[in-house]
Amino acid sequence: MKFIALVMLTLIGAASGLAQEAAKTSADTAAKKTASPLRKLMDESLAWDELFANERSATPMTAKVVLRWTNNTRGSEDGMTVLYLADGRPEAVCCVYPWEKSLIHEFDSLSRGTLLAKRDGVVVWSPEKIGVQFQSILAADAPAEMPVARLRQMKTLASQFSSTMLGWKANKSDREELRLLPQPLYRYDSKRSDVLDGAVFAFVQGTDPESLLLLEAFKKGAGFEWQFAFVRRTSGELEARHKDTVVWHADRFPANNDPRSTHRSLGRPLDLSVLDDVPKKGE
Repeated sequence: MKFIALVMLTLIGAASGLAQEAAKTSADTAAKKTASPLRKLMDESLAWDELFANERSATPMTAKVVLRWTNNTRGSEDGMTVLYLADGRPEAVCCVYPWEKSLIHEFDSLSRGTLLAKRDGVVVWSPEKIGVQFQSILAADAPAEMPVARLRQMKTLASQFSSTMLGWKANKSDREELRLLPQPLYRYDSKRSDVLDGAVFAFVQGTDPESLLLLEAFKKGAGFEWQFAFVRRTSGELEARHKDTVVWHADRFPANNDPRSTHRSLGRPLDLSVLDDVPKKGE
């Protein structure tokens, strides 16, 4: 019995040591990434752009990093998702990542109206249309009175949706079911009278969002109702379903150089010191 107890203690000690070593390696990797020239530039690059809720706004929206991600499938080893907030509601989303020796800012409008973006004081993005098309969730209960209960409602509603990457190939052979992250990327802190609450959920490849689901408790008549909208986070073809019904579709290869479009991509070349920090394909 003493021998068995000794063996058990040895195994527990070894497991504890391995767990501590794994935790240290993970922490060291995170610290290295945080301190890397690329990560530093990505954070600093948020100052390149100013987004305004509309052309009359004098104060830029607040940029909030809501996720840092990787996508080994497509060779994106480091990226982040940023929301631009006005009155606690996200009006635009941007993914920041290195691609082909440039740092890319890939924007999509989440606005129920229009917005404006400037870089170096020059207007570079001014969508002519609303960013997303909201639809009522007809079978949903009315938004609950308490915020905690509304969050439970939103998580339950989000689980009723699915999103599929239909890909870039005409035969859809690169089709892939995307994974819903269980926690929202952002919970609204709405100061608007027409939006009681809301959250942004992500459907991911790896940890990289490919489509976003917006849920909002929106004003209707004397009360509020749950509404949803999807937005793309990739140039691939996408679709989304609510239960078994297709409720959204996005074509492949959206125009990304048109400042009047709701989708806009801006790039800036990386200098040599940062390029050395970008993993080569296959590494």
